[in-house]
Order: sequence, then structure tokens, then C-alpha cells
Amino acid sequence: MPEFDPSQIDTLLETLTGVVRARVRPDEKGRQLREIHVLSDGALAPKQIVRNIETLLKTAFDLTIDHRIVSIAVLKEGADVDDAGRESAREALAERPPRPAGAATGTTTTGTTTATSPGTRVVFHRLRIVQAESLKFTAHVELKLGDVIFEGSHRDTDTPEARVYAAARAVIEALEYLTEKEMAFYLAGLEQMRVYEERLLVVLIEARRGRQRMRMVGTAAVKDDLYEAAVRAVLDAVNRFITRPTEPTTAAAG
Repeated sequence: MPEFDPSQIDTLLETLTGVVRARVRPDEKGRQLREIHVLSDGALAPKQIVRNIETLLKTAFDLTIDHRIVSIAVLKEGADVDDAGRESAREALAERPPRPAGAATGTTTTGTTTATSPGTRVVFHRLRIVQAESLKFTAHVELKLGDVIFEGSHRDTDTPEARVYAAARAVIEALEYLTEKEMAFYLAGLEQMRVYEERLLVVLIEARRGRQRMRMVGTAAVKDDLYEAAVRAVLDAVNRFITRPTEPTTAAAG
């Protein structure tokens, strides 16, 4: 099995076109890579960066990787790279997927049709609550669309209620990147309730895309993790509206 120095791989990956920062995480035995996180300047498409990484690792270290362990975040235009590196939200960087094209099915709401992709949904991948300061914390949510993992984060004062809201707002941050800022979301309400013997978390999400306005309600059963339920409730509310968005068209009269 190949042996390698993770810091050496980090340095070498950062010589690739489009790569600003790179961090690899080996497995417990230190013989394979478990995660590769990349911060990109957008010079190349994420898929091309992944192919370049695969080629470099195979050539330089005789390492064969699964492309799904690579997550890529595109640095915002005008953002400070050093500030980005200091943010704990960058610990698990993720790719903003390209806007897909092709046929879509319609979902009707408030007199308009919102196009969505059949059979493709954004799903929950991982949630982390990180307390970097005594009074502040950051919620990091990783979501998946197909094989692509992307992240959103939200920082707030550390209280139990704020943690629930932060988990939900981190999802909204991630989804706005997924829709390439064509949609804006607002967490209008979040409430726990009991239905028979089940504890449910209910969220109300308001959204805008151009002149179109939407109000969406989502629910999730609260089991072991209240914060994870907040993530799932937001996804339940918005999923059919945000997957592969296209311009809204006027719905045909019934």
C-alpha cells in the first residue's frame, strides 16, 4: 500500500490550476485518503479540478481515489482567501454544483410553475455544531445533490434555541449557493408541536425568485437530534422548489 505525507499532498494540490487551498484527510491507517477538501478560485470547472486531482495523485503517489471524496467550494468573488482559511466553516469545503440543463417537470404554486428535476433531491449528509468561542458557535450543514456535497454554515450566540435556528439557517445558506443566488430564502417561523404521540418540528420558509414569491411549510419528526430535525424540515419545505431551477412560467388555467 502507498505511504504518503498529507501535508506534502496539500502543497502539491495547491499547485493545480484553480486550486487556492487544499486539505486532505487520511484514513485511520494512513494508507488511503478519506476526504479531500478544496477551495477553488473558479478558474476551472469543479469536474475538471477533480479529474486533475485524480491524475496528480495517481502519478505522484500511486493513489487511486473515489471522486466522491473530493468536495470543492468556489471562493466568492472579492472574498479574502486568508479570511476564508480562518473560518471554521471552511473545514469541510464543498462544491457549488453547475446549473443543470434539460427537461424538467413543473410544480404549481401561487399561479406560477416552478421547474424541478424529476427524481433528484437535495438530501441531508452531515451536521456539525462547532463552539470555537465561549459564547458563540457555528452550525455547519453538509447536503448532497447526486454525488456532489456542498455546505452552508451559520454563526450565532450559543443558546439551545439559537442552535436549532442556526441549523435551519445553515441549510438556507447552502441552498442559496445551489441555486446560484437566483433564489433567496428566509426562515419565517420554526415551532415544535405534538401530533398524537409524535413530536414534530414545523418550519415556514419564505422565498423569492425574481417577482415570484413563495411560502413553504416543511415538517420533520423529532427523534434523537432536534438540530437534525430542523435541517430535514427545511429540506422538506423547499426541495421541490429549488432542485434544478429554471425561469418561472405562467401556469395554464385549469
